[in-house]
Amino acid sequence: MNNHRYSSFFNNPKGILVLMAWMTVVPWVSTLVITYLALNQEEWIRGFTLVPWVCFFGASVLSMGLAITPTTFICLLCGYFLGLQAILPVILCYQLASLVGFGLAQKMDNHTLIWVKQKFPKSAPIFANLEQQQWLTTLLARISPALPFGLMNVVLAVSGVRLVPFFFGGLFGMLPRTVFFIWLGTQAPALIEALQTKDQLVWFIVLSVTGLWLLYKLLRPKRQKTDLT
Repeated sequence: MNNHRYSSFFNNPKGILVLMAWMTVVPWVSTLVITYLALNQEEWIRGFTLVPWVCFFGASVLSMGLAITPTTFICLLCGYFLGLQAILPVILCYQLASLVGFGLAQKMDNHTLIWVKQKFPKSAPIFANLEQQQWLTTLLARISPALPFGLMNVVLAVSGVRLVPFFFGGLFGMLPRTVFFIWLGTQAPALIEALQTKDQLVWFIVLSVTGLWLLYKLLRPKRQKTDLT
């Protein structure tokens, strides 16, 4: 019964708009709140032992999977407090969070995709290309930090991407940006500086634009060749 209510809500225009609003607003609000708390409780956090960090990473799996906290922010936060040793646990959390998002998104049946295609007819060829090139599409979708993690979980799931390319394509796609932003966190004397440093911001923009451009080239509808004969 609960699954039916969940599916019914997110397979109508109102539900989809609520979902998009959530994925846009909530991550930014959570980032501001957590940054404020982290900077004001820095000494306490630096005293964390294994158990508190395990609890933090467990909570991060759910918060990223439910689109509450951005993955880039979690990378910066862990890099700031843990250094490069955060790479492996962050990667594990990232993958588990992607499975949470993917599983929830799959409860949204194909009516979601049908509604999008009806409202935006030009998107149909894009979804067709996405389904045909699942590995490369997933990899490119994860490379760019400009594409929201939670939103891409939904888009890839409802577009029919299989679990194996979703999981491993996403893994290889997110590795460069994950390592980069963890390292970025280790370099920042304060979390907010990590987002304001000019050189680092340039790399963020370059990575985002490159990923988006490659994804556009891959997914754009292909022009039909005119038969002159």
